[in-house]
Amino acid sequence: MMLMRPLLLSLAAVGTTTTATSESDDLISKFPSLVAWFRSHGGVIDDRVKIGYDDKGIRGTIATDFIPADTVLMYAPSSIMLNSDDGGYDQCNQIAKIVEELNKGEASKWHEYFSFDDSLGSRIPSQWDDQAHPEGRTGRAMMELQGLPPSGETHRHINWFKAYCLEGREEEVSEVEWRALLIAMTRSSDRGLIPMYDLMNHHNGLINTRLAVDDAGFSVIALTDIAANEQIYNTYARSGWESSVDNLERLAREDERHAHRRYGSAEGRVFEPNSNHYEVLVLSPTLAALSPTKDLVAPLGNWKHSMEEWEQLISNHHTTLKASHANVMRESALALLASLPTTIEEDEKILKFEKSGLERVTRAGRNHTSKADSVQAIEYRLAFKKALKLVADVAERERFYDDSEEL
Repeated sequence: MMLMRPLLLSLAAVGTTTTATSESDDLISKFPSLVAWFRSHGGVIDDRVKIGYDDKGIRGTIATDFIPADTVLMYAPSSIMLNSDDGGYDQCNQIAKIVEELNKGEASKWHEYFSFDDSLGSRIPSQWDDQAHPEGRTGRAMMELQGLPPSGETHRHINWFKAYCLEGREEEVSEVEWRALLIAMTRSSDRGLIPMYDLMNHHNGLINTRLAVDDAGFSVIALTDIAANEQIYNTYARSGWESSVDNLERLAREDERHAHRRYGSAEGRVFEPNSNHYEVLVLSPTLAALSPTKDLVAPLGNWKHSMEEWEQLISNHHTTLKASHANVMRESALALLASLPTTIEEDEKILKFEKSGLERVTRAGRNHTSKADSVQAIEYRLAFKKALKLVADVAERERFYDDSEEL
């Protein structure tokens, strides 16, 4: 998603969640109305599926009671999906279609669905002020990134929208266009907007659903038993109607020279990189795979491994990865960490202080979006620094393919 430096292009993180700040949440109270609308248009959703908070206080799609494996959690017919009129998926046409339906107001088939949308309050990086000062100085949130992702990429979506969808028109983006863009950015798949399916949080390490597709729509099915109060997770490894295997087949580069630079031979196997964008697969604060292959990431979105199984798979993978390549990744990560103005330990203290200040402002009834954005930026940079530190730790402790005689 975000470009970094050579050898550390980006981190394919496995956990992405939405954290709510209050037990008083309009989305929870509005969910029954959304369910009624969904069912009235042919959708099916299990009564045990709700919007709520898990044991960690994270809002998401929750199982209110035990749900056995292979249960159909929800079914969305194609008629309830919102996409461009030609039935395909063109990003500009998708956004234009959302704008069209938003402008219809209550006359839109998707009015109830839009009333449930909270993308305007999501405060994603595209909403940060990158030029907040008259003299052109960069806004604080951007500065807090310290050049780490998503620095330089935060406004690429709005810039793309203006250049390609609006064809560089001089007028400012309207409120409805901005809302449509945010909806598309935060909720759309490559098949358009899919009600209910788009409410699930993403977490590859804890994935517990699979998809079943037919011409009329698709089902979300429990991959494993789901306990009461457990989150029901989607994954970034799947896209729209396609399984992650299909998606990865499309992303994978048939570049054997690239593979041979990184991997040693093992029983005549040829190793393909999963894509040019994912250099590290992080599964937990202590477990990560360096330069994961297509075979290694194929399970994401298709079936569930225990952490013990992931540990074994990653260990086997690392024995095929050249030690020289792992060492270069380690040195790159450490060099980047050393070049940054604050350490992980310092960032943890800064984040605690800034969060405390934000809480005081919020309790006083003031809406300080700039400060909230800055706190989010500090969280981003801290997470990325911890991932870089994990890269160095993994490269140092794991056993890799010894290619010293080849050097």
